[in-house]
Amino acid sequence: MEQSIVFISNEQLFALYVSSVEKIVEYQEPKKLPDTQDYFLGIIQYDSSILPIIDLSRRLYGIESTNSSKSKIIVVRWKDSQIGLMVDDIVGIQSFLPSQFEDYDLDMDISNEYITGFIKSSGDVILVLNIDKLFSKEQEEELSAVTDG
Repeated sequence: MEQSIVFISNEQLFALYVSSVEKIVEYQEPKKLPDTQDYFLGIIQYDSSILPIIDLSRRLYGIESTNSSKSKIIVVRWKDSQIGLMVDDIVGIQSFLPSQFEDYDLDMDISNEYITGFIKSSGDVILVLNIDKLFSKEQEEELSAVTDG
């Protein structure tokens, strides 16, 4: 199985494949933009371009993240652009055995396409995210307006 970045958001473990991650940076307060979704924290300057910052906890759970000294921004490749995901903490880069991975079971009562599977690890369950499915069509259009602008 491909290496994954494991992180915490709203006391839940998540994983993103390393291939979708560009960089992890220290959290910095984004500049707010008017008339945007509540999970859209704003923008920061990143490598001479504008990077939209998403509060992952608010996007997934509707609960605002608390900024702490452990908060990080995971810069991910999204569509043909980049976005930053604010997370509570980074656990590390890990490889998992195929036996630890469980595909998303269509019989389960989870309607979120952005969860592609589960990893069983040390008595815990890690949710595997598909970053390209994290937003609805309308949300994608709003983000694209910022990333393309």
